[in-house]
Amino acid sequence: MLTQDLELSEGDMLHLAEMCAMVLSMFGQMQQEPEDPRAQAWQRLCVSILKSAHKLPSIARYMELNPDCGYWFFKRPYVDEAFYSDFLEEYRDSAFWSELVSRMAEQSLVENLGDEYASLLTDEERAERVSSMEKALWKEVSENGMDRLMFMLPPEES
Repeated sequence: MLTQDLELSEGDMLHLAEMCAMVLSMFGQMQQEPEDPRAQAWQRLCVSILKSAHKLPSIARYMELNPDCGYWFFKRPYVDEAFYSDFLEEYRDSAFWSELVSRMAEQSLVENLGDEYASLLTDEERAERVSSMEKALWKEVSENGMDRLMFMLPPEES
């Protein structure tokens, strides 16, 4: 195996360890273990970097051998205050609202035009119509959240 020396300050090593913790946290939120060999390689590398980070006393005090995952990870109090946690939370929020608005716009298009007519649209026509609805929905949710959105369920589901 080819090895490479990399010199990092303790601050840089802490940042790198947090990046690995963020990646592993994302993997942990997936519904199943990643089967892609590239994802598994990332996982192994992140675990290895966290193990190396634990060897530095200035970082080790923030870490513990996590019984749930079986490798060195940051302690809960550190995670709660860590930059990567804020970054990850911001990403989750952004992805949630983006996906919600996108799906609502697509659903509105199909409901307004009907399945048959909507399926006849070219990709460009569909994107143009969905884009204008997304803008209106973004404006609504950014100003009012979900307060004024209404979800109608079929009678058998309510």
